[in-house]
Amino acid sequence: MSIPPEALQKVLQEIEVRVMQAQLELTTVRQQIAQKQRDIRLTDLTMKELKDIPPSVGVWEGVGKMFLNVPITTHIARLEVEKKESEDQLEALSKKLNYLETTYKNAKRNIDDILGHSQ
Repeated sequence: MSIPPEALQKVLQEIEVRVMQAQLELTTVRQQIAQKQRDIRLTDLTMKELKDIPPSVGVWEGVGKMFLNVPITTHIARLEVEKKESEDQLEALSKKLNYLETTYKNAKRNIDDILGHSQ
């Protein structure tokens, strides 16, 4: 039983589109992961520097066009929450990366199978 060449070409084109989409998404997700990792490192460094400052000292926090003097412990707590959120987002991005890599590999394998069987 042979598949008509038109149908085979249509299936091949659909798979190629999936491969290209997966490649684009992979690039985007990798960039997002790198950015989240930089954000986490920056937050860690900021918290380390702030913990060396005595707790009685306040820090200035930007709020729109103005600045508020907040206790350093409050600022560190906010940074810890931000870090946790970034780590959660990084974990979700890692799962998405794994899914996209699997999708990409499967699509490439499907193309190879179609080209191998059509010859």
